[in-house]
Amino acid sequence: EGGELKFQINSQNCIHCKTCDIKDPNQNINWTVPEGGGGPAYPNM
Repeated sequence: EGGELKFQINSQNCIHCKTCDIKDPNQNINWTVPEGGGGPAYPNM
């Protein structure tokens, strides 16, 4: 894509913790909720 470097996180390994968004000092990662917007369910927390 235009010779630019691209960082890709595989969604199948994502647990929706948003650490990648928080730890990215340059805000290069545009974190969005997955399709359906359900996210993880932690019933005992």
